[in-house]
Amino acid sequence: MFLCEGLAPSGREGTSFERLVRRLSETFVVRDVMVPLNEIKPVKPGALQRATEIIKTDRYSVVPVSDDGKTFYSVFCADHESEGSGSIAKEREVVVSDHIADSTSLPEAFLLFGDREWYLTLHANRVSGLITYWAFNSREFRVYLYTGLSRVEELSRDLLARDGCGITNGNGLNLTPEALEKIQRRIGPMWRDNGGNRFVDELDYYQIASALRKHQPWRKFLIDKLGGDISNCEYSRRFDFTDLRDSVMHGRTLFPTYNEFVSSSVKIRKIGELIIYLDAYLAKPPERTLLMPVDSDTTPTSV
Repeated sequence: MFLCEGLAPSGREGTSFERLVRRLSETFVVRDVMVPLNEIKPVKPGALQRATEIIKTDRYSVVPVSDDGKTFYSVFCADHESEGSGSIAKEREVVVSDHIADSTSLPEAFLLFGDREWYLTLHANRVSGLITYWAFNSREFRVYLYTGLSRVEELSRDLLARDGCGITNGNGLNLTPEALEKIQRRIGPMWRDNGGNRFVDELDYYQIASALRKHQPWRKFLIDKLGGDISNCEYSRRFDFTDLRDSVMHGRTLFPTYNEFVSSSVKIRKIGELIIYLDAYLAKPPERTLLMPVDSDTTPTSV
């Protein structure tokens, strides 16, 4: 499970975040998002034309073949390698590796879709339904993603504040003067009347991501951990989840096509990696803060 990598073993109590991740993994499973057996719409053996129509018009990844709606001998799959992707179906037999248990956790199932779009699901050794990559657009999986992205945001704010950045003003955050002034104007009256959070807590997610990317002690730490330089471009490719976070928060379809699922899954697997690095950084003694931003597509100098 991509959020559980590097966490405490299951026999240990772990942190509150680790306990939450495990609980979510146990709570949301394949049967919560699959197409149940009685809702699968199979075609009769040899019905290539009908299967092709379904794949083309309904954009299905797969159309099972069955005489009785319970036993599936073969499936018609969307052929993405042919011209007119998704409009041609090709039939193949169902094999053992086409099945997963419907009790599989969603995070574990997510990792199984790297090179295929669908599985038949099993309960008590009988087919219980069908799951495709589209199931990961569900609210259940979105909750899991939101949990990881919220943890990234929380740790990022804590890291900057721990290093003396953004406590009562924008010092050390390496954001533009215009952005800092806008935030100050917004929170000024609230702080004056009611007190308030740290300055860094008032930043939007994309501002937090930008400030963290430009934070030199953090970048030096990553260089040491990764064993080599990491450019701004490479950093953003691996660890900037702003677009994903916006899609999760605003209820957008995360994976409209399987190709987008594959490309997004690479990024999603980095959430757990970034959490591990942020936790490790916060576990070490604070370093002297450098206010010089990392503006070019180069790595920062040592602190």
